[in-house]
Amino acid sequence: MTLGELDTLVRDLAPPAAGAAPTRGFTLPQALAHCAQSIEYSLTGYPALRSRLFRATIGPVVKRRFMRAGRMSHDRAAPVPGAPALSGDLALEDARARLHAAIAAFRSHPGTFAPHLAYGACSREDYAVLHVLHVEDHLREFSALA
Repeated sequence: MTLGELDTLVRDLAPPAAGAAPTRGFTLPQALAHCAQSIEYSLTGYPALRSRLFRATIGPVVKRRFMRAGRMSHDRAAPVPGAPALSGDLALEDARARLHAAIAAFRSHPGTFAPHLAYGACSREDYAVLHVLHVEDHLREFSALA
């Protein structure tokens, strides 16, 4: 899936049916806003980074594993370290709009990208793939993806 396909998926995403919400972690609007945060921070810098040693050793190994597999599996209830808490009453349309805006900002970003909080330095291409995998992983929580 590309960022364009992701943008379309998010636009067409229907609210989950009753009972489809996870038993712990984010609601669907919070998950979309969390994914938007991650994209935004790839442009501006993450509020907190893992240690330099982690970003130079373990982080790149995990990044390559996810990219090779074409699938990410991570703690979908974990917030971005140091990021403001996501409101529990966030509207789905507001979260969807934030994610669309983050994707648009990423696409038009002319400069270099901030180091990922765990993976370290990422190219535009790496970040594009990682952002798609990240959103896909969160959407699986809500059965939006197989």
